[in-house]
Amino acid sequence: MGRDTATRADAYDRWFEEPWGRYAFAIEAQSLGEGMGPVDGDLVLDAGCGTGRFALELARAGGGVVGLDIDRSMLVVAARRLSVPFVVADVGDLPFGDGAFDAAVAITVLEFVPDPDRAFAELVRVTRPGGRVVVGALNPRSFWGMIHRRRGEPWAGARFLSPSDLASLGARYGDDVAVSGALWAPGPIPGLRRVGPVLERVGRRFPRWGAFQVLVVRRR
Repeated sequence: MGRDTATRADAYDRWFEEPWGRYAFAIEAQSLGEGMGPVDGDLVLDAGCGTGRFALELARAGGGVVGLDIDRSMLVVAARRLSVPFVVADVGDLPFGDGAFDAAVAITVLEFVPDPDRAFAELVRVTRPGGRVVVGALNPRSFWGMIHRRRGEPWAGARFLSPSDLASLGARYGDDVAVSGALWAPGPIPGLRRVGPVLERVGRRFPRWGAFQVLVVRRR
């Protein structure tokens, strides 16, 4: 692992300590928890876990977590955060048996894989029948998405999935499919700590406009 790669992983992780990063992560983690429901005692795969921040939330909720990422430098940072098994592998080719997990989670991952359908099919495959497959994805039709797509950053290489795209993807593999939205602030606006909670309350009336979409599928 080169020094430049390690530096990028550390820089990525530090973003979560910035005011906007802390705010966005808190909203996303809450939305993920509401979508997943209780994980206490469940074996959960965090596919594309990055530096392990969501994995830590799952572990704190009582889940037995296995973290996976294709970027070894991200896992080095994650291993400083929590002590769980970490695996270097591709989300599109998971090195686990069928039905190995009670739940599989992939947060802001499908936007960056060559074949989202294949990656999602792999998440379904390693989840037991009746288990949950949960995907967190950034919404290109949100205020946040429209602003940052015009700027061409920070997700210039991403291929976004709309809420309807997510719903269609989930419907191929489960009968119980739900898509919810959160994070209506368009970015680090002035007075975010005061204005943000108001936007979240109002935004719940318009879930399809949330910047963070959570797809939950109960596997057939």
